[in-house]
Amino acid sequence: MPTVVNWREAQPVVGHESAIVWSCLQPKPTGKAAAWQPAQGEALEKLGVFTLHALQGRKQSDHHKHENREQLYYILDGAGQILCGDLLSPVEEGDIIYLPSGQFHQLFNTGDGWLYHHVINMPVDGDGGQFVLRNWRDVAPLSDKSGAVRWRLLGPVTEREGGCLRGLAFIDREMVQPRRRSAEGNSEDLEQIYYVLAGAGTLVADGQERAIGEGDAIHLSPDTTYYITNTDQAWLTYLIVAAC
Repeated sequence: MPTVVNWREAQPVVGHESAIVWSCLQPKPTGKAAAWQPAQGEALEKLGVFTLHALQGRKQSDHHKHENREQLYYILDGAGQILCGDLLSPVEEGDIIYLPSGQFHQLFNTGDGWLYHHVINMPVDGDGGQFVLRNWRDVAPLSDKSGAVRWRLLGPVTEREGGCLRGLAFIDREMVQPRRRSAEGNSEDLEQIYYVLAGAGTLVADGQERAIGEGDAIHLSPDTTYYITNTDQAWLTYLIVAAC
């Protein structure tokens, strides 16, 4: 059965000077540590880390970079600015931000309330890449011809539009209509994270059912057959992160 962890169940820590950090999903232990039972959320095999950050109002993160690791921010709530290299850009709810490996970056919260965002890390070979910032509302939706609508936020460098990912396969946003379900899929060779942004429903994976709701981070191993049913009266919305 897939691993499901709600961010509220994770132990918060203070990181990047002014942020509260919840580690939702983390890599599986390796070496001698692999002999022990993995802790809650230690399920990732390819992906680096999947965390939730809350940046205090009128504060900023530290100015830093990551070598051999591409990083992405997804803005959940609030607004601010992102500095990547010498480029300073405004950010808001619904923005996906691609930060190339080896590039210095810093996030600023320009409001009074907290700025909530996901941080997604993926190991890559060497540094480089192109900074990308886009909002899901600027992307054309596609239907799965069942009950879901999907937006391709970012794709691999080989894709013409939004292609920047070097280690990850894609990042999508999907919504399932009330009383409907998504088309059945198989993750094949992909490791995937589904993060529920809003709503509630049921995940059916390899024939087993699991209730899911807002704040749940769901880990799907490769070769998992699954679909999601919306049991709520409102749209069920989630983020999809995939690594091959």
